[in-house]
Amino acid sequence: MKRLSPGQRWVIGLGAFALVCLVVGIVAIAVGVANGNAMCGPFDEDGVLEACPGDTSGVVWGSVLGVVGLLHLGLTGLAGALVWTSSPTIGPKPVERPAPVAGATHRVFSYGTLRQPLVQESLFGDHVPTEPDALPGWRLDWVTITDPDVIRTSGSDRHPILRRGTPEDRVDGSSLVLGYEWQLRAVDDYEVADYQRIEVTLASGTTAWVYVAAEDV
Repeated sequence: MKRLSPGQRWVIGLGAFALVCLVVGIVAIAVGVANGNAMCGPFDEDGVLEACPGDTSGVVWGSVLGVVGLLHLGLTGLAGALVWTSSPTIGPKPVERPAPVAGATHRVFSYGTLRQPLVQESLFGDHVPTEPDALPGWRLDWVTITDPDVIRTSGSDRHPILRRGTPEDRVDGSSLVLGYEWQLRAVDDYEVADYQRIEVTLASGTTAWVYVAAEDV
């Protein structure tokens, strides 16, 4: 579901205010008319109650509110039409994605947050193909993230990080298939200074990029 722009929300708020003015005005007119037609006096010679009109100022104020509400509603409708038709041009332009280059496919081994659907959507605009794999000779550790953008994207300030291990160590994860150079650059921007990208050979025999502890490189 698409979110409404600030301008669209502003128009909806003005429209709601105009409707409130119109409804209150109609109620005030009705009350004023009822007060003006009140019959509460003694019976006249024909046996009919005599009129005893009350306060009829509600008709005046109700008419004013009604007119204000109608004018407000009309102007809001005009403003809404302008905002809704112009929102594609005043809103943020879609990011232009370059066409894939033949032979430029990159594989990135992920053992942490890069496998999360929300992180992939934030970085790539969609999910990317993933294949289960593993990386021998490395072990998992943890690092505390302080970058607010990374924390907001991943939902946590505690991320896993790879450190060199023994030949018996093995880290399970997934191989992300990136068909664009900008996707690899997006991952570079996402990973903080604690990580460094190196090229490794996975358990499957395929070559991939992986982000490990910078101090272990």
